[in-house]
Amino acid sequence: MAPTISLTEDAIDDLLYLARVNETAELSSYLSELCAQHHASAASILEAAVDEASGNTSLHYAAANGHLDTLKLLITSESPAAAPTKEGPIPTPPNLNSPNAAGNTALHWAALNGHLECVKHLVALGADVSVLNKAGHDAVFEAELNGKEDVVAWLLVEGEGLEEGLGGEEKDENDDGTVAEVNKKLGEMEVKDGEKLGG
Repeated sequence: MAPTISLTEDAIDDLLYLARVNETAELSSYLSELCAQHHASAASILEAAVDEASGNTSLHYAAANGHLDTLKLLITSESPAAAPTKEGPIPTPPNLNSPNAAGNTALHWAALNGHLECVKHLVALGADVSVLNKAGHDAVFEAELNGKEDVVAWLLVEGEGLEEGLGGEEKDENDDGTVAEVNKKLGEMEVKDGEKLGG
């Protein structure tokens, strides 16, 4: 869906910068200012705030840098219904699975930088763990490439959609893509230099 409003390059840069440096209060204030100026919702403002060259959003930057409070602000601003309720499943915020120019989602960036709490929050809100970037890698593979074992272990256990096989790895002909195979891979990864992960 194309954004319905047009932001200046400076406004986009400011939103992306504030998310990147974790200026949550200032970001919230600036977002409110832009909403009033454009007579638009925060979701519309954030949908329009995409870096033209990289395709990055403010959500990408908050996730990449592990800024959980900023991430939460952005998600609830994009979709007020993303706040937890007792009524059942939470609707997926609009930009949650948006890829940048390289095909990376906010989840890819949180995972490859080892920001487990951001990964957990994104997955809880419906981030698709099976999305492949342009290199053919999913978030768990990016985390593995970057030595983020705690993220890899958590995603292998909790990440729905990984039963089809891990993006970026050649599929073993004996790997039937079942939960049992994923658990086998997790078991193989638990031992690193003779120590259990998290132990």
